[in-house]
Amino acid sequence: MTDYNTLAPGSRVWIFQADRELSNAENDAISDELLQFVENWLSHGSLLKAQYKLLHNRFIVFFADEQGDNMCGRAIDASVRFVKELEKKYTLSLLNRSRVAYIKDGRVEACTLDELGQRIEEGEISPDTEVFNNLVSTKEEFDKSWTVPLSKSWHRSYIMQNQ
Repeated sequence: MTDYNTLAPGSRVWIFQADRELSNAENDAISDELLQFVENWLSHGSLLKAQYKLLHNRFIVFFADEQGDNMCGRAIDASVRFVKELEKKYTLSLLNRSRVAYIKDGRVEACTLDELGQRIEEGEISPDTEVFNNLVSTKEEFDKSWTVPLSKSWHRSYIMQNQ
């Protein structure tokens, strides 16, 4: 497995958010499975320069340095198949993109996009609340802006359009 710090800033990123917090036992078991997957992840028949992170007992993040070569569709499909297997094995939802995660009182909380506006109205979430931007696509974006205040996130635009 590639050291995270040696991955190029333009390395591709995929973020999968669990619909619930993982237990410590699940976190450990999934981490072992992620390591096995990343160590054997192929593109165009060659091992990828790749890394993973399992963060906040809720997020699975894959990083792949394409090294000037486009990632093949089979490699991307393999990662999605792997994530679907994790969903079944651990009774999780990892592919639902309609959930938003944010930090409240030092904990990661989540709701649907539709509930986000309601939580703002109720005062549970403010424009300063840190939200996770799971749409970042490079390691550099991940490092700089995976979490941002709601007022500076794409979520704000969604809420404004749907109120």
